[in-house]
Amino acid sequence: MRPLATSLERAAGERPRLGAAAAALALLAVLPFLNGLTAGFTFDDGAIVRDNPRLAGPEKVGEILTTHYFGGPLATGKNYRPVVLLTYAVQRWTTGTDPFPFHLANVLLHAATTLLLAAWLLALGMPREPSLAAAALFAVVPIHAEAVTGVVGRAELVVALLVLLSALLFLRATDGPRLRGIAYVGSVGAFLVALFTKEHAVVLPGVVLLGELLRRGADEPLAARLRRKALPAAGLLAPLAVFVAFRALFVGSGLVAKGSAFFELDNPLVTLAAPLRAANGLWLLLRYAAKTLVPLGLSADHSAHALPLATSLAAPHALAGFLGVAALAALAAVSVRRLPLVALGLGLFVGAFFPTSNVPFPIGTIFAERLAYLPSAGLLAAVAGLVSALPHASAGFRRALLAIALVTYAATTVERNEVFRSDESLFADLLVKVPRSARARYNTAWLAWGRGETVVARSNLEKAIALFPRHYDAWALLGLVAAKEGRSAEARAAARESLRIKPDFEIGWRTLAKVEEEAGRLDAAEEALAAGLKRFPRSLPLLRRRAALLLARGRAAESAEAWRTAIAASGGAPEDRLGLEKALRAAPR
Repeated sequence: MRPLATSLERAAGERPRLGAAAAALALLAVLPFLNGLTAGFTFDDGAIVRDNPRLAGPEKVGEILTTHYFGGPLATGKNYRPVVLLTYAVQRWTTGTDPFPFHLANVLLHAATTLLLAAWLLALGMPREPSLAAAALFAVVPIHAEAVTGVVGRAELVVALLVLLSALLFLRATDGPRLRGIAYVGSVGAFLVALFTKEHAVVLPGVVLLGELLRRGADEPLAARLRRKALPAAGLLAPLAVFVAFRALFVGSGLVAKGSAFFELDNPLVTLAAPLRAANGLWLLLRYAAKTLVPLGLSADHSAHALPLATSLAAPHALAGFLGVAALAALAAVSVRRLPLVALGLGLFVGAFFPTSNVPFPIGTIFAERLAYLPSAGLLAAVAGLVSALPHASAGFRRALLAIALVTYAATTVERNEVFRSDESLFADLLVKVPRSARARYNTAWLAWGRGETVVARSNLEKAIALFPRHYDAWALLGLVAAKEGRSAEARAAARESLRIKPDFEIGWRTLAKVEEEAGRLDAAEEALAAGLKRFPRSLPLLRRRAALLLARGRAAESAEAWRTAIAASGGAPEDRLGLEKALRAAPR
């Protein structure tokens, strides 16, 4: 009885200290992101959150569940992420399109993830001080600004939170002579929800296994513990099987999306042979590590021409990738016994990055800072473990070093949040950080076009096309700019070039119709819309353009029928009903 009483007394004594540590971590996670709460919707936030018709009301839930992430039939997309869309939808229904609640929810998710990281490390028996230091660093590092302050970064936050929660619940469920059913169901359920939030939640079984292999303080020998937990661990494959089967049946691909659908502007690695793509992917892992620890030159864009890539396996970047990852693996191996937090952290860093690293298969982007959210937890844990083992370093010195890092990172995060305040500030930052990015040039041109600044728009579009001649979006927008400037032949040529590059470019067909209409070539405009609708029979932009064109040509009855088709496609959007009303008023009685 005495040992039990002693353990209870020790646990009671630890509670106030752990409570204070949790409060401090939550505060650290919130404070650096407070200035981001007043930011607007930037970049993809508009299309995916603010202007997404699927989020308009509860009656649209069916569309969220039956369309891919960016909209459209499941079989036409690569990503199926209904859970994160549902979180946006619930906020749209309750708070409208005010960006503040969306930013607040992201910050709270980040704080919760920070606390779960600390809890998981401590539950694995990792040393208390470096574990809390790792969580503190995770709370403030600037590379997280894109995931936390950018609203569409929420998928990263939810996946990280659910993966850590599932891993914690698995420990609770399986630590003991009998399986705790409620905790186990919670672990399996959290994993399933995480998978339908974003695909890279697939790393959860690996996270659980890594924790079991490296945990400290367990009374049971490793081999016996692994045998006892094998069956519950196998149960974690059930959510994965459900997810893969669903994707295979409805999306047309299993766990890995169809690489042929990726655009090389977003990921130039898709065109490389597998060994060279993998070599570049390994080098990019080192770049992620460098940007996490030394946050210089952070940018929201890393598309074609923004990153130097290896063009052969003998190139310096390729060799650096192989040697760097080998060095990390060697460090993890020698740290297993004496510095388990270092081995655990490096394993989490590399393992959590594996699905998005472009090493096993190409993904839709070459490099995105938001993807570092969960992997950075491992890197920061490894760094905290290494610092704790510094020879001849006193506890006071280590704490001072941590304090300096926290203040520096937090200040940089506050500054980084300001970049995400608006599209103007974000795209201006891109031009400074990555002037050779075709994507950055196009985004700047799009803003200028919206302000009516055709000269600025044309200049940036021409630079975008010079950097990446197959930028079909840039060609289409250049067509609109040229039409606005009265250059009808140039406008027509630019629109047709966008369609030559990508014949199934929906907006390209609408652009061609628009420039033909503005040039007075109404028959040609109608032909372009017919060609586009042959490819996309339920395309709202094309249906609406055709209905408006028919009314402008005095064919009100045909226009009314076209508006009815648009209403059927949109589910009765107000603008389509208004168009039908105008057509009916103009039609002969």
